[in-house]
Amino acid sequence: MNPYQVMGIIAGCTILFAGVVAFITSLGVPLLVAFLLVYLTAVWCMISMQRKANELSESRNEHLARRRLDATSVRHVRRVRVIDPETAEQDQQAINQTHLHA
Repeated sequence: MNPYQVMGIIAGCTILFAGVVAFITSLGVPLLVAFLLVYLTAVWCMISMQRKANELSESRNEHLARRRLDATSVRHVRRVRVIDPETAEQDQQAINQTHLHA
């Protein structure tokens, strides 16, 4: 965003804030109470949005960690060598099933 867009957003928010305070004041609410009411409502909205963003970020990080763990476990299965010739066929079937489910 360029500086003019940022200043425009700040000016728009200031005008909106002043308009809401003026409207509440016109309903008979004292100016200080109207100011505090609008200010605290705006702070509450911002904190709520920040919490929601953090929750989404945490769930995305957990999902990526789970995918990374699955990828490393699949690589580990591929490195296993069959040593016992008697169980070689069973081990190969287990590896094939793991690759089919991954």
